[in-house]
Amino acid sequence: MAVIARVNTTGTIGRATIKSSPKTAIAADTFGLKPNVSLSEINGVSTTGVENGDALVFNATTNRFEANTITASVTEVFGGTF
Repeated sequence: MAVIARVNTTGTIGRATIKSSPKTAIAADTFGLKPNVSLSEINGVSTTGVENGDALVFNATTNRFEANTITASVTEVFGGTF
């Protein structure tokens, strides 16, 4: 962080004004773009046991998205009037 200081000595007593720059830049030497990322590389996603047709489902116990097979039973169909 840069600190800018200016001392005003126009009067008999000097006055100092200190201002800090509001801009902050953080740079990491290891940062780089990665255009193709697989799901298994993303934090919070588990692809363990993934099978064809699975969907990502959030598991509140593990706080992760996990691959699971979704099944549903249809007991009634309301189709309107024909």
